[in-house]
Amino acid sequence: MSIDPTEISYIQIFPPIGIARLGDSGFNLDTGEPDGDIEYFLSPEVPGSDDVSPAVNNSFRDSKYRIKRMVCSFEFPLASVNKKYAIQAVRFRAYAYDKNGKNLGEIKSGDKSQYTLTWTVHVANHKGAYHTFRGQYSTADISLRNPDVQPTTTYDNRTDLIVDAQEQQISGLKMITDLKGGFKGSKANPVEVHLGQIRTDEHGRLIFIGGAGYSRSVADPSQPHFQPDIISAFDSIDWVDDTCDGWVNVTVKHPDLAEILAALQKSTILVAPPRFVWGIQAPTTLYDLIANIYNKEKGWKDHEGTLFYWDIWPVLLSCYTLSWVNNEAYQGHGVAGMGNFLPIKSKLATPGKAMSDAILRDRIFKRLRAPDYEKPDQASTKFMPRLSGDGGDLDRPGEPIGSKNLIRNFAALTKLQYDHFSKWKDGDFLADDAPWSSYKDIESVPTTLQPLFLTRAALEHTIGEPLYPGIEMSWEARESQMYVLERHPSSKDSDPPFRINHDLFPAGHVCRGLSLPWQSDFNQCNTYWWPSSRPDDIINILSLDGLPHGVTPSRPDPTIRDISVDEFIKTVSPQRRKWSRGIRNTPEFPSSFYPGSTDMVRFWQKLGFVTKLPDTTVGGLPMWLESERVHIDRSRSMNRGVITAPFSNVQDDID
Repeated sequence: MSIDPTEISYIQIFPPIGIARLGDSGFNLDTGEPDGDIEYFLSPEVPGSDDVSPAVNNSFRDSKYRIKRMVCSFEFPLASVNKKYAIQAVRFRAYAYDKNGKNLGEIKSGDKSQYTLTWTVHVANHKGAYHTFRGQYSTADISLRNPDVQPTTTYDNRTDLIVDAQEQQISGLKMITDLKGGFKGSKANPVEVHLGQIRTDEHGRLIFIGGAGYSRSVADPSQPHFQPDIISAFDSIDWVDDTCDGWVNVTVKHPDLAEILAALQKSTILVAPPRFVWGIQAPTTLYDLIANIYNKEKGWKDHEGTLFYWDIWPVLLSCYTLSWVNNEAYQGHGVAGMGNFLPIKSKLATPGKAMSDAILRDRIFKRLRAPDYEKPDQASTKFMPRLSGDGGDLDRPGEPIGSKNLIRNFAALTKLQYDHFSKWKDGDFLADDAPWSSYKDIESVPTTLQPLFLTRAALEHTIGEPLYPGIEMSWEARESQMYVLERHPSSKDSDPPFRINHDLFPAGHVCRGLSLPWQSDFNQCNTYWWPSSRPDDIINILSLDGLPHGVTPSRPDPTIRDISVDEFIKTVSPQRRKWSRGIRNTPEFPSSFYPGSTDMVRFWQKLGFVTKLPDTTVGGLPMWLESERVHIDRSRSMNRGVITAPFSNVQDDID
């Protein structure tokens, strides 16, 4: 499909927020140096899938057992997917619109196109220059990270503590540009930090590849690869990691255009920790969180009414899927749990006021915690979600139930989500299939729906609650001032307006409040935090060895192995283990000893991935098991710096 350049009024890039994830492919974490080609994969562009994309090529690891990097590809929508790479991140596509807001489709270079795309990317890491970690409701005095380095100037002028890749431009076909900057810390000479890479493909699309997940200290210049013990919860002095954030812009040139056109608004790139779980969503994602903000501030919504498979089922399904990565969820929502909603999905999806259905919906609704801390007496694990909140860990002994502030330590759905559940409870909903259920790839989706699909697909596997501090974004994601709330006059309501205000939040500002290094928070926040991204308790795929194959009443397909629920409870479930086994436990005291965080810095790349099995079920229901775990050789950590205590309390390292 060709686009008449004279019809173009403005250009937008979708999705407006894209996530790239760290991975050590192409990098040697034992030396801290690039090593070989980077293997990467792109995330799904169509929402709603819990299967591992075929494009991952059956493994999250490359030929050297290193983790492939999840990348962002900035494109214009009508082009074909580059089949060379797995699809596991976000594609940012640029769309052309006419003066009436009609989506004209994708602009691309190559294939006799006369369009020229020039991309500009600016990413940075400002973590070291920011203040120490503060939760949204912290009352402690503000103090600086790295307090002895440039302490009297503004955050942005603490340049010795900022890794800035500067604005980089890339154009043409199959080009590559590295993104890197320097970090001095308290020392005189900077070390080089690789923040990632940008590429263009054969159609001139932009592909963003994040960093390697490498964290180090510059405290001892005589050791170029220095990883001493972590002695701070979130604010390690003289440490730097290779996460980053920033913006992406594009300009379009054509012989028949009177002037070069730039995108109306920038898109955002966030480089986040790896996601070790595929196909399991958090009850509240960043999509839910940001949609709630735009609904509250501007009345925006992506559809009318309440739709079961759009608004309700993703949350109810997450109760079951989370049971495969969290023991507390398994107790209530596992295969034999009373809160396993999969066997009764048809009843839950039946609209109307039939008594039996209404009673069931009402019972579920009453277990939901009200949003925005409306009911302090719901500060209890009786209410759902059973996750910590933006005020800190829900497990705070000694504070009475009903305390005004304790409710902040419990997660809740957004008001928009809660309102949908209220309508569902009353039978006021539709049970039509979700619009994305009919599509396998973005190319087959009508152009008018592509921006919505791309935005939701990019954000549905993120953490929107809790944010203490967070995985992809910190608690500032809850604040409306982070976003551009005003829209182009001709913008269509179906296009998500989720734009971060990069005038107020320039490159490096969105994620600067997250943990430094990233592995510290990733280790400490377990049990009640982010099991959909960082598993807590898992079952390894080797636990199925020896179990029989064959046809069962619940799964008559002979190509599928179905395990009975009784056999699962008796044989498989007892083999549940900690996902982070091999990583030391961190004691509550002393407060300056974080052996688990130290180990996570050194061994995160060895941990396993949890995915849905394509050919095995339990009682006819899907299973998510761990695989691709690499043995942790703890002896090699002795070469990573000073070890102040022996390894102790190490959980079984069963591969």
